[in-house]
Amino acid sequence: MIRLALAFLITAAWPLGPAAEELKFDFSQTKVGKRPDKFSATFLGKDDLSSPAKWQVTETRTPSSLAKENSGNNNLANSQALSQSSSSSFRKGAAICLYEGEEYGDFTFSTRLRIDSGAFKQMAGIVFRAKDAKNFFALTIDTIDNKLTLTKVVDEKQTSSWNTIGDLTIPKNEWHTLRVVCKADRFECYHNGIPINTFSDRGRQAGKVGFITFLDTTASFAHPKVIHKRKIILAQQLIESIKTQWERIEDVQIFARANPDAPLKVVGSMDSAKLGQTASKVTEGVLETTQFGYAKEKKTVTVTAPVRDRNGEPVAAVKVKMRRFRGQTQKASIARTMPVVKHIESRMRDAKDLFN
Repeated sequence: MIRLALAFLITAAWPLGPAAEELKFDFSQTKVGKRPDKFSATFLGKDDLSSPAKWQVTETRTPSSLAKENSGNNNLANSQALSQSSSSSFRKGAAICLYEGEEYGDFTFSTRLRIDSGAFKQMAGIVFRAKDAKNFFALTIDTIDNKLTLTKVVDEKQTSSWNTIGDLTIPKNEWHTLRVVCKADRFECYHNGIPINTFSDRGRQAGKVGFITFLDTTASFAHPKVIHKRKIILAQQLIESIKTQWERIEDVQIFARANPDAPLKVVGSMDSAKLGQTASKVTEGVLETTQFGYAKEKKTVTVTAPVRDRNGEPVAAVKVKMRRFRGQTQKASIARTMPVVKHIESRMRDAKDLFN
């Protein structure tokens, strides 16, 4: 089990702006010798099947999570880290460990990193903007060649690479800090708190984060964290605007499919506990038949209406619960719902927009 510590940062010290969330990966909650929950292990290339790469939590001495990024091996204490602990000279490629819990758009990802061994290669680092283990960016340190490298991999192939040139000393068996700050199509890379370079790439602008080691390298990673602004999709943005524009509305839910084969689910709601819930048969029927659903209670009415895309096709549904007037008819209730429907339709071209 891995514990994810979540905090809200109200400071502008990080370039992501106010109210960013900090996600810390606490490996002390995972049993030594096990891989943490929500982390996958993959090999890009050809692993040594007799001695495959092994990602596991280990006991070691690490810097404090509060230590400066350039603290190195000063003031170490017993702790737990995530390590790729298997070394093989017959291995060709890279061992990758990805956090599968979430994808990030604008974010800062940092970790402490120590190269532990490697007869032929001593190279490891962080992975970011990863679609999977075949498509990603990697920022790495090399303690043999004393350089930092940024690599882009697309469909298992390295498409671009940049590395430092000059007199750098990057010792093995010493803790380093790697940090990448991604915002839209730009990202800044840091080593031990020192900016290395700023890059731009208009490709994939969201993805997973993780760790990587090359060939026979073994390495350890401690105190990784992600600071990010949680993305608010259009469906939820629409909910917020509906709340402010229509005071007599008590509840609104927007339903849509992530893809044509996916179930119809709540993608926007005034009640966050309902997000992700599967639609009822009544709501499914509204979308299939384009007929309105209607339910009357003592003080409220609920209308479920189809939502159409720019081509006039029903692609989503909205359920609106509102306080009713004395003598309000079903026809009048539907008429009161239509401005909400039109408001949603005016902001979307198709159902996919609701998820962006």
